[in-house]
Amino acid sequence: MFSELVTKAVFENCLQVTIRKIPHARTLNIGVFINHGVKNEENHVNGISHFIEHVSFNYTNMNSYARRLLGELMDRGALYEAFTGKEMTRCTLSAQREYLPMMIECLGAIVMNNNVSMESLEHERNIILHEAETYFSSGRIREELVEQALWGNRSLGQFVIGNRNNILGFNREQIEERLHHYYIPNNTQMIVQGNVEPEEVIGQIDRHFHDWKYQGKQKDVVIEIEPSILGLSTATPRVDLNISFVGASFHSQERQLMNLLSVILGTGLKSRLHVELREKRELAYLVFSYSQSYALSGYLSIQVNCRRDQIKEVYEAVLSVLEELKTEAIGEEELQRVKAARITSLMQVPGNDAKLLQITGRYALLNRDFFVDLERVEIERLTAEELQSFACELFTQDRMALSALGVGSEELAILL
Repeated sequence: MFSELVTKAVFENCLQVTIRKIPHARTLNIGVFINHGVKNEENHVNGISHFIEHVSFNYTNMNSYARRLLGELMDRGALYEAFTGKEMTRCTLSAQREYLPMMIECLGAIVMNNNVSMESLEHERNIILHEAETYFSSGRIREELVEQALWGNRSLGQFVIGNRNNILGFNREQIEERLHHYYIPNNTQMIVQGNVEPEEVIGQIDRHFHDWKYQGKQKDVVIEIEPSILGLSTATPRVDLNISFVGASFHSQERQLMNLLSVILGTGLKSRLHVELREKRELAYLVFSYSQSYALSGYLSIQVNCRRDQIKEVYEAVLSVLEELKTEAIGEEELQRVKAARITSLMQVPGNDAKLLQITGRYALLNRDFFVDLERVEIERLTAEELQSFACELFTQDRMALSALGVGSEELAILL
């Protein structure tokens, strides 16, 4: 019988820790997940979360104590990563089990000693400006365009990297104020996964994070939903078109319904969009759908890479597939197939150390524990009638946003 073993602890400074014991694990993976991201940014400081990650979590900018520890770990094969997203900032370490004490000591040194120097500030400013220039040629821009079309240029709709003027203007006072208010133990989740004994882990964390001071309550975050049209024109003859719908937030009971609808539409060779747009109509090679659920809101997005002169035909074909999903009953064979596909993808997570760490940390920040079998049971309970009812609610024009890389907003608006 498969089981997942998790131990949770809360320290006096309100740092919360989740320890996932995996007896067969060959590596040890530890992450610090801070509840601060783009959702916490006003428009005039959009990009500051990403800027802080560079200034505070870049190896070059660390204090000598943290840099020495991390350097020694990397010399022994450790992998280090830092990341900024819409809801969180994280830094993670992966190494062999024997380096547990040094890994925890190193992460403590990184997150507890954020002294911002003018040298590091200007160094990272130049690096981020280079990154900003490549941003619109990266794969991430498509998802960012979807979210800005859904929520506007605020909260979750803002780009992670921010804009050039903000990047040029960030100063030490702004960075230190954010660090003081958000990079604190009561706003942080720590995840440890591997073949470890919880008592040993708790003892090491208490030793190295004991002096991290508790701070006050953070401000509430809100979001405005205003689906719109957003296109960026390019010189290429092909277009990445996204048709997106405001959907279920992370804690919504409809989250799993939205996930299954995404599988029905665009996951796998038997998915409806793949069969209709690629195999039957030969309108595209690449067509898929995905769903995303944040604490504040969520969405389902359909992406098609097509020729520019076929964008209208593609749009109408997608809408016809959605209409069929809303009006014709979902068969038992299809229902069981998409449930099995979704469950299989979840069952792959425990075998991917990095992905398991990231998902466990994200769930912890959202006050939920990630267990494959809890997700599986929720999926298995869903009915075809519930799926169709939610499809009727979800796929409406007032929930729909259009975004594209390859054509401008005016050209997209003609589709409606």
